[in-house]
Amino acid sequence: MSEPIPLILNVDAISAPLTGIGVYTRELARGLSGDRAVAPLKLFSAYRWVDDVEQAFAVNRTIQSVRRVLPFRQFALEGYTKLRAELFRWNARRLRGYVLHAPNFVLMPFDGPSVATVHDISYLRYPQFHPRERVRFLERHLPPTLARADALIVDSHYVRDELVNVLGVDAAKLHVVPLGVDAAYRPRTPDELAPVLARHALAAGGYLLVVATQEPRKNLERLVEAYAQLDANVRERVPLVVVGARGWLDASLARVIEPLERKGQVRRLGFVDDADLPALYAGAFGFAFVSMYEGFGLPLVEAMASGVPVLTSNAASMPEVAGDAALLVDPLDVDAIRAGLARMVDDASWRAGAIARGLEQVKSYTWANTVAATVDVYRAAIARAANAAPALAHQRPGADAVSVPRAGVVLVNYNTADRSLRCVRSLRALAARVRLVVVDSGSRADDLKALEAGLAHEWPGAELVASPVNIGFAAGCNRAITRFLDDASVSHVLLLNNDAVAAPALGDWLCAHLDGRADADLAGGRVLKLGAAPGESGEIDSLGIAFYRSLLASNRLAAGDPFFGPTGGCALYARRVLEALRDAHGGVFDEDFFCYAEDTDVAARALLLGFTPQYSDDVLAWHEGQASSGGGFNDFVLYHGIRNSIWMAVKCVPATAVLARLPWLVALHAGVILRHSLRGKGRVVARLYRDAFFGLARMWKKRRKIQRARRIGAREFGARISARFYDQGYLRNALRELWGAPARDSSAPPPPERDAESATDRRSGLD
Repeated sequence: MSEPIPLILNVDAISAPLTGIGVYTRELARGLSGDRAVAPLKLFSAYRWVDDVEQAFAVNRTIQSVRRVLPFRQFALEGYTKLRAELFRWNARRLRGYVLHAPNFVLMPFDGPSVATVHDISYLRYPQFHPRERVRFLERHLPPTLARADALIVDSHYVRDELVNVLGVDAAKLHVVPLGVDAAYRPRTPDELAPVLARHALAAGGYLLVVATQEPRKNLERLVEAYAQLDANVRERVPLVVVGARGWLDASLARVIEPLERKGQVRRLGFVDDADLPALYAGAFGFAFVSMYEGFGLPLVEAMASGVPVLTSNAASMPEVAGDAALLVDPLDVDAIRAGLARMVDDASWRAGAIARGLEQVKSYTWANTVAATVDVYRAAIARAANAAPALAHQRPGADAVSVPRAGVVLVNYNTADRSLRCVRSLRALAARVRLVVVDSGSRADDLKALEAGLAHEWPGAELVASPVNIGFAAGCNRAITRFLDDASVSHVLLLNNDAVAAPALGDWLCAHLDGRADADLAGGRVLKLGAAPGESGEIDSLGIAFYRSLLASNRLAAGDPFFGPTGGCALYARRVLEALRDAHGGVFDEDFFCYAEDTDVAARALLLGFTPQYSDDVLAWHEGQASSGGGFNDFVLYHGIRNSIWMAVKCVPATAVLARLPWLVALHAGVILRHSLRGKGRVVARLYRDAFFGLARMWKKRRKIQRARRIGAREFGARISARFYDQGYLRNALRELWGAPARDSSAPPPPERDAESATDRRSGLD
């Protein structure tokens, strides 16, 4: 027989109101206290040793009361964490041979073998579902825990896979230990139910139940909206009963609930004593739990054990926990939730089967099994600590934090929420590897509202940054990039035009860079024109940027032209490139450009710093083109495209490269003036050259900084310039117009600069 394991169990989570993590910690403490495999067992709560669960409750209640009244919650939390760590270190200083278990994510400092339970990474996947101080706390303290722990417990295979794939944790140190359910959760007779239900004015079988903290992650707002769509007679017969303490950001939920509450069709019981919960479950006609994200979902197991049919989400761990016993629905789809509720109410055959399957499903979910499996993890931690195995598969030598290979994705929206949401939908398969930031650049109120609602439905983890005024594409991208560079988890930034649609190959291409199988500084690929549906058009929109002999850029349409860099419509930048641009030049995108040619400017500056662009001939996206700037080659495109191309050349092109191409430069601009003046655009042409001239002093000041920092010579830069004068299709159309013949594509001729069809600009565009 193995020797007993001396154990320290942190019981801070045992506090009112008792959450799922609190229940888990309480049941571990109770189970381990009677387990001969663990001895001695020491419980640490807040700042001292405690004798049992009840004493832990009392200590934590005092701590919570003090923390609630402290100002500056983030500083208070950090200060308390540091103080608690020092108090624990002092209390445990003489203990030798013990294992430390932290059941609530974060380890305290300890020299012996240690185990932490990580219930989920919702703070990372859905930061908007948590108070800011909680997100910051976990961002700061969880990575060191993942690195230091000798073993990590997770509640489900889903969370295990997330830790491996998203946070790069070594799978060998992860152990899946499902939670259990108390024997009090069981089917009950009407006589057993009567006392509790009478206290809450409920009738057995006369209500639908949800048990969840009233906070955004639990998705109660959509559940109530779906319930409100049921027939009135159903709502009268089985009101929806909401059990759970108030959380945060629940004002919108209250607005949805209150009209139904006044009719008696929804009832909020708030926090309910543990002693009443088993009867409330067992007395329900059905249980609905359509959370956005759970690491396990203990209420599911409690409901199934109580003999109640269950409706739950098809997301995260919930399908794994519920098996085939529950009805699964898309938590983002109100209509699907309504249909699920209707079936739970009306389909007697399904109900009977679901109850039977649920009772069978939960047989393995016992706290005795949880405790036994946890003891096995303690032994694994002792063995691993003895072998001093590396903590993380992806950890760099000497690193304290976990490598988080994610891409920051930027979309800029201007009065085109429908296009932005279409683009978002095309990226959903990459959600685990992406931090999505959508910047709204002063859109109309109705468009912004549609964007907010759509993002909440399509990608709840997305961050929306709304500017009250139109700041343009360049500034919009900078707003997002600043956030990404403050986030150590972001290794690459992907720009997509909001009127683009990601192609299937984009995911593999992106993950190859995130996982180190590809290592481009800045990269792009083949972008096709968007047909009536993605894939219908094989016509090339862009193969990246081509920088021509006339020192004007355009979409690269011929593979023979040198690849100058990726268009902002589909461009991937390694973090090192963005940091170098920021440090050497004072910023990434030049906000003076507003939009158009700003991606050419970034490509040129990156090239001057010694970075190399890389082209992939895979189809990465389909692109509509110029959705935000009014469509076609209009005055706006003409003005910004030509003005910014002049500024870019002044800033970035080495002097000898300019002199060598000066005749072609003069010829091109003479042609632009002639062509567009003959088309009746003389005033626009005059304004753009006037403004380009008056901006030269600013550009020259920037040039001095850029040229001082450059690491390549004029010849190397010139190797990226095409030998051709300009895009042949554009020149043919220009000549046809001069001779009085219609252009071949008069609806949308390519503009006299590389980006007119490129993603970048159209989307931010404009006025």
